[in-house]
Amino acid sequence: MTGLVGDHAPEVLLAAAALLGVWLLLVVVRYVRADKGTRVSMRQAVRVRWSWVRLARMAGLTVTDKTPGLFAQITAQKDGPAPAPRVLTPRIKVKPDQFGVIVRARTLPKVGLEEYQKAARFLADAWRCTRVSVLPDGPGRVVIRGVRSDPLTTPTEHRPTGRPPTDLTRWELGVDEYAAQVCVSLANVPGVTVAGTPGAGKTSGGECKSNGGSDDHGRDVK
Repeated sequence: MTGLVGDHAPEVLLAAAALLGVWLLLVVVRYVRADKGTRVSMRQAVRVRWSWVRLARMAGLTVTDKTPGLFAQITAQKDGPAPAPRVLTPRIKVKPDQFGVIVRARTLPKVGLEEYQKAARFLADAWRCTRVSVLPDGPGRVVIRGVRSDPLTTPTEHRPTGRPPTDLTRWELGVDEYAAQVCVSLANVPGVTVAGTPGAGKTSGGECKSNGGSDDHGRDVK
C-alpha cells in the first residue's frame, strides 16, 4: 500500500498544483475585472482574514475551553500532565464589495451578539473602516458590516435595462450609510408627495408621471 501511494505521489502533486493554479487564475481575473473600490476591499478582506485570530483575542471575542478535546483525551497519559486549555475563535467568512467588507461570524458561549456589538468600534479601527454595524444573521450567527468609504457621499448610479419592472409598487431610492439597498413600498398608498428645494428636480421627476398627473406645484404634467 505504501509503495502504491508513493508511485502515484507525482500525479497527486501535479493535480493539486493544477487546482491551485486555476484558483489563483480566477482570483487574478476577478481582481482585474473589479472596480477601484472593490480592489481595495479585496485587499482589505485578505487582511481581515489573516489578522482575525489575533484580533479576536485582543477584542475579547474568544472563549477558553478547559475541557480537553477527543484527540487530547485519547492521547493523554494516565500519569501525565493535564491537557492545556483550548482557546476557541469564532469562524468567519469575508466578502468584499465596493464600499468595504461583509463578515459573517459564528457565536460562541459567552460571545454573542452583544459582545460583537461592544467590539464594533475596535473592529472599525483595526479594519480601517468609517463605521461598523453588527446585526443578527440567524441562530448562532452575526453579520458584521464594515464600511471603508461613506456610501452617502458617493453618487448612486441607475442604469435602466429597458425591461418592464417586476413590481410597480416597489421603488429603489438608493443606499443607506452601510450601502444597503433602500426601497419604499407604494402598495395600498393612495398618493405620494414630492418635496424639496427649488431647482432640486421635482418638476423633472414629475415628467415621469402618467398623462393627466401633476407635479408638486399642482401644475398639469403632459
